Amino acid sequence: MLFGDRLKNLRETANMTQVELGSLIGVSDRVIGYYEANTRFPRKQETLRKISEVFNVSVDYLVGTDGRFIQKADEQYGYSGKRQAQEILSDVKALFAGGELPEADKDDFFRTVTEMYFEAKKSNKKYGRRKLKH
Repeated sequence: MLFGDRLKNLRETANMTQVELGSLIGVSDRVIGYYEANTRFPRKQETLRKISEVFNVSVDYLVGTDGRFIQKADEQYGYSGKRQAQEILSDVKALFAGGELPEADKDDFFRTVTEMYFEAKKSNKKYGRRKLKH
């Protein structure tokens, strides 16, 4: 689930209009629509913080780095998968800390890396090394 999907789900669960949410966080209803369509991502951390306060959720939950990726890797691939997912997440966070990528690109990048990780794990499981019988 992407940022915009989470935002829309939170807003609708709270029975809030895009206009109401926009006025609470200081953006227009049109911008909320862009966020919910996943065509834009908040450029300022302040906007993410305001959204998290309105819905009483963490910023990590909003952007999808709240541990579900690691939990999913653990469930599907065990300890090794969990450890690899933690390393990937750590590396990605370090990359993002430098502020080199725009926020929308960060979201796309993380989604792509997540998809690549699970595809690689599935492929490796399918064509993985076989134990040799001696």
